[in-house]
Amino acid sequence: MNRIDRIEEALSRLENREPQEAAQKKFRIPYKVRSLMKQSDKKKNHVLVQYLTMKQEVRFMLQPIVSGNIIVVDHKVHMLNPRDIWRYGKHTWYIVREIDRKPVSNKDYNLVKKRGDDTENDVPLIKAVLGAVKKQNPLEGKKGWIIAIILIIVAAVVGFIIFGGK
Repeated sequence: MNRIDRIEEALSRLENREPQEAAQKKFRIPYKVRSLMKQSDKKKNHVLVQYLTMKQEVRFMLQPIVSGNIIVVDHKVHMLNPRDIWRYGKHTWYIVREIDRKPVSNKDYNLVKKRGDDTENDVPLIKAVLGAVKKQNPLEGKKGWIIAIILIIVAAVVGFIIFGGK
């Protein structure tokens, strides 16, 4: 087997191989945030804060706790509540908006549900939206005609074989 044969064989194996789907990479938290998480685990008088600014930016920072349940970020006071902690694995942090004294939480679930903004009953809505987006098959209305033509051709071939093949 010479070199050209080996190359052709390798090419044929590559062409016949089924394409592999790209493996989806697992989400990785940025290094800066991971290092802040580790620091917040070590320092008991500091808390990790995900700060949502008015400029639509997200900033992670390590803030000292002042007088029990208060943190100060950019000269603005924010109150902390242990029930408002967010968790990722073994790490915990608060999500604080620049315009609000209290951290982001799920405590207002009943108000959201009463307002009708909850996402629990969105299944019919999602199905309706996906149904509207579904592409129409170009052969949708022509299936009957195609089947009729195929049946006529098959009947003609069978009739020719049986009656007119001499």
